[in-house]
Amino acid sequence: MVEAGAASPEELRALAAKLEAKRRHEESLWKRDVKPALKQSKKLRHRSPKPEATATDDDATPPASHGLFLAAVLLVGVLVLIAVAAQTSFLWLALPVVAVLGYAWVQGRRGNGRD
Repeated sequence: MVEAGAASPEELRALAAKLEAKRRHEESLWKRDVKPALKQSKKLRHRSPKPEATATDDDATPPASHGLFLAAVLLVGVLVLIAVAAQTSFLWLALPVVAVLGYAWVQGRRGNGRD
């Protein structure tokens, strides 16, 4: 602020008040002009595509039963993993884990193309 020409405390306060007023003005302009457009673009970006009109309700499973099915499959998978872990060597357990982690890393590096 001294470089801006304010030498006395009163001049520093006046300059600080000017800077604060300018900041408030720029912030109000941003809120009025830019922020609504950003919110709209975020809403559009994360919106999922609408379901096809040809799909009927008979074909779709209800979300609750679908979630229960996934939970049951996960539970069976964990039980199988525990049974296999009790009867196999560490190498055969570590190999699928490393493969899944490697696949996830490759997919993470590749991205999903929506950037």
